[in-house]
Amino acid sequence: MAETARKLQVSPKVMASKSAFRTELENAVLERHCANHPMTNKWAEGELGRNACMGWAVEHYHWISTMLREATFNICRHAPDDVIALEIENFNEEADPDHPHMEIVLKFAEENGADIESVKAGRGLPTTESWSKWLRATARDEPWHCAIAALRIGTESQSPMLYSKLLPALRDIYKFPEDAIEHFWLHAEVDIEHGDRGFALLERHCTSRALKDEAVHWARESARMRWFYFDGIFLHYEYGYALA
Repeated sequence: MAETARKLQVSPKVMASKSAFRTELENAVLERHCANHPMTNKWAEGELGRNACMGWAVEHYHWISTMLREATFNICRHAPDDVIALEIENFNEEADPDHPHMEIVLKFAEENGADIESVKAGRGLPTTESWSKWLRATARDEPWHCAIAALRIGTESQSPMLYSKLLPALRDIYKFPEDAIEHFWLHAEVDIEHGDRGFALLERHCTSRALKDEAVHWARESARMRWFYFDGIFLHYEYGYALA
């Protein structure tokens, strides 16, 4: 399966000539891309408070930890082999016992004052729970191409643009040490490949207009839901509106 996933890597030459379908998917996400969220804009200017920086990491932890396993394996229940290969490879990378990505997120939370044991014992904001529940339900109840559009396109493909926008401020204004911001520089790079593979899968399997329209719809809805999740973080941790 790993060999199948490797074959899905997209070369720069292929990327230079995007399909009309890929452009549709990208444009659907750009309608509510979190790189353009007011919280992101404030963060990129170095004006977001440390409490909100902490809150972003806390909520990211709760989102991924409650969603990843269930969503991944529900997609694998009814997907073709090349999709299963990608999902399992992605899951193993996120949950690598020698370098679990959730611990990287918690490192950033701790750098901003979070008590890690309290975070692990707690739960996310209602907006985070809603976001995680929506993704799990999509993976469980919808066709696999809808779930891939939601998780890999509407969500994961946002990382390079989002995190690249934040990294200059994290380094030059907030002065975080590199190990504390590993999540940002790591996913700014690896999620380019992950997102490309998601696009490649949908381009390969969505051969009718109806399938393409469904994929675009779920990518758009996922971006809308992630924006709502950012709303919750921004309101609660930056402005003190008690959502919890």
